[in-house]
Amino acid sequence: MERKLSYDVVVAGGGTAGVAAAAGAAMAGARTLLIERNPYLGGEATHSGVAAFCGFFTCGGNPVRVVEGAGEMILQEMKALSDTSWNYIVSATGNKNINFHPEYLKCAMDNVLEKTGVTSLFHTRITGVQTDGRKVTCLECADDEGTFLVEAGAFVDTTGDANVVHLAGAQTLWGDENGSVQAATLPFRLSGVDTSCDLTPQAVERAVVQAKEAGIPHLTKEKGFILKREGSDQVAVLLPSTMPAGMDAEELTRMELETRRQVLYYVEAFKKYLHGMENCELTVIGPAIGFRETRRMKGKEVITADDVLARRKRPDGVARAGWKPEIHKDANKMGEYIEVSEGSWFDVPLGALQCESLDNLYGAGRMVSSEQTAHAAVRVMGTCFATGHAAGVAAACQAVRAETSAEAVRAELAKQGALL
Repeated sequence: MERKLSYDVVVAGGGTAGVAAAAGAAMAGARTLLIERNPYLGGEATHSGVAAFCGFFTCGGNPVRVVEGAGEMILQEMKALSDTSWNYIVSATGNKNINFHPEYLKCAMDNVLEKTGVTSLFHTRITGVQTDGRKVTCLECADDEGTFLVEAGAFVDTTGDANVVHLAGAQTLWGDENGSVQAATLPFRLSGVDTSCDLTPQAVERAVVQAKEAGIPHLTKEKGFILKREGSDQVAVLLPSTMPAGMDAEELTRMELETRRQVLYYVEAFKKYLHGMENCELTVIGPAIGFRETRRMKGKEVITADDVLARRKRPDGVARAGWKPEIHKDANKMGEYIEVSEGSWFDVPLGALQCESLDNLYGAGRMVSSEQTAHAAVRVMGTCFATGHAAGVAAACQAVRAETSAEAVRAELAKQGALL
């Protein structure tokens, strides 16, 4: 017998945006399913070891909080599990971020979804999408027992790579006018680090340059971030990088092999040339490469660079975005920033979360409909919490209440504690 599951809202992808979307949809009254192909939640934050949330606050001095709602629920659940699960820091670029322990994040996300009544399915791959006119009718899925269908009134794509949008045959965007996307990075973690020493990007650069001059191979980027957590000798390192050319298995394999090989040589370089790392030990690689940019959804509206730089406010805004464009176009260099006024943010309109050609399909996270420069500001995980929350609530309003207006979505988001 063919297996078939039925829900009001189905969320594809369990990263920051997906967890926020599922929780938001459930709290809005929708029977909600979250599908994740990995054995745990968290997306880039746990699969790729990116142990810092950017975007909960505006950039620069005098930071202003711009993300609460579902994102705040996750932070509070992490604190309930451990007082040391996360802490506020000011980064090397002068921005207020949140450094966290990825293992506590996994468990906090499990707990929040359970408390809000979301059903989760791990180890599940989406292999196809069925549509009827301008609507998605169901997802074709597979697990180790075989294939099955999942139908719903509305769907949210938070896969990061717009996989549902792509499989449905809807339009996606890739990179800039030349088809160039941002660099991908494979973070790794080290223990036994004396974090009182100078671990700034400048100190990293001096060490890597020395290592290259000494003949240590396979080192790409010379300057990058080392993320510390208060009271811990463990750090996350963001250095091994490569430029993505596609999403097929061959290209993904190339990137994973290339960056994983780089890790071992960075560890050697640090032990020899970076003070405080003499006794460090490699604890975790990845486990998966972290993408800044792949496919993006073509939405009913596209966020532009002007929207971001002018910090445009909108009556149909459903999420606040406080980050500035952070552009990584060279695997051998740190990202470049386009500066904005400190304490400022722009609004993400509902149309940027709605698929242009499929009326019951929403997208959130780093695949939000945007130009590339704008994408470089909306892709950070704090903003992903906000856009995911908004997309999940919008999907629930459509599936349960037949309401699709920005006013209805904003009203429900406000009830759930989102900042608008």
